[in-house]
Amino acid sequence: MQIGLLATDQRLIDELTNVVYAKPFGWRIFTDVKDLVPKGTADQTYSHIILSDRELSYGELEEFLESLQKHEPQSKIIVLLSNYHEAAINEKYVKMCKLMKLDYILPGRSTAVIADEIRSWVDGTNGSYATQAPPGKLIAFVGSTPNIGTTLASYGVACMLALETSMNVGYLCLNLKSSKLHRYLGREEHLFTLDGLRAELKAQSLTPERLRHVCDKPKEAHGLHILYGNMLREQAEFFTPSEIIHLLRVARGAFDICIIEVSAYWDNAATVSGLLEADSKIVVTTGDIAHFQEDFSRWIRQVGTVFGLQPDAFELMAVQTDRHAKQSEFTIKDIRKETQLHLIGHIRRHADALARCNQGKLMELLSPSHPMHQEVKAVARKFADFYLLPRRTSVRQVSWFQRWLTGKRAISSMK
Repeated sequence: MQIGLLATDQRLIDELTNVVYAKPFGWRIFTDVKDLVPKGTADQTYSHIILSDRELSYGELEEFLESLQKHEPQSKIIVLLSNYHEAAINEKYVKMCKLMKLDYILPGRSTAVIADEIRSWVDGTNGSYATQAPPGKLIAFVGSTPNIGTTLASYGVACMLALETSMNVGYLCLNLKSSKLHRYLGREEHLFTLDGLRAELKAQSLTPERLRHVCDKPKEAHGLHILYGNMLREQAEFFTPSEIIHLLRVARGAFDICIIEVSAYWDNAATVSGLLEADSKIVVTTGDIAHFQEDFSRWIRQVGTVFGLQPDAFELMAVQTDRHAKQSEFTIKDIRKETQLHLIGHIRRHADALARCNQGKLMELLSPSHPMHQEVKAVARKFADFYLLPRRTSVRQVSWFQRWLTGKRAISSMK
């Protein structure tokens, strides 16, 4: 079995060829696309083909891949996407790979991470990257700024999805340095947290059954599974992109739909990998101009594009908004105009929110009697409609008088 590699980056070539694979392979390395395609039937075919998009323009790459699929129909092909062209074109490359049913690696990954993903792809430990439709959906929430209510918004949506639909819903806290959900829910004892999975993530051996087993299952929301965030803050930087990707792909198999919350700071593997892997990306911000203008621009527009994430790939959720903004304050209309994003929902400023969260009574904010209930339910229903999730059949409580009246009518009809 042979692997054909088309690349001119010597560091990448050395990294890929020195990785230990599960099975021995022979390598054939090319710097010219013409040499990669076998000249005749006598030439040995490839089991896997790896090629970088740096060597060809978009049109040339598309034409070459079509020819390659024709000459090598049995070969598995993966395209290494890069930042060597305009960020706006990245989406075209991804779309091309999806339409041609080719595997691909998104731009912005380090050489070591690319090598790890190639090993998983060749060995088949993580399945196909693009050609196999993942069973579950991922929705990622990221704040434009820390401590603005992203946890409350994301957990509220997850809770409402569990209550409104008949699907298994997961909630993964991937805020590696400041996880607070356990405190907000009043669950500070006998918790299983993300750091407890480090060994399995490192060995790439986590299973959907194991993930569901270690999750907390609150009685208030049947069908919701919670994995609390990392408690070892000093080890946050040790989580690698391959570990986070493994966790997220296992989560797709464990849950029908999974909500993940990531840190507002993009200096960790969870934020970057979580947003790259997510099917829907929600950025949460407030009416503070420093949040929806400065922080949004610096993170989403500048840092995000480095990893191939275009701003228009995000949906917008506004929090801490006032019902009646003063003349000197910014409104939701101002936020939408500045960010140019589709507003999927908003949560108003509730005076009791912080106090209840600090008391471990977050669920009281999501009770039907609280105004926040309808706000997060509206967002959850949009996701349920978008992903065609079956709604839970509502069972109305029938009073003794209604049962008596129904019985009396039934007896009268028999006479």
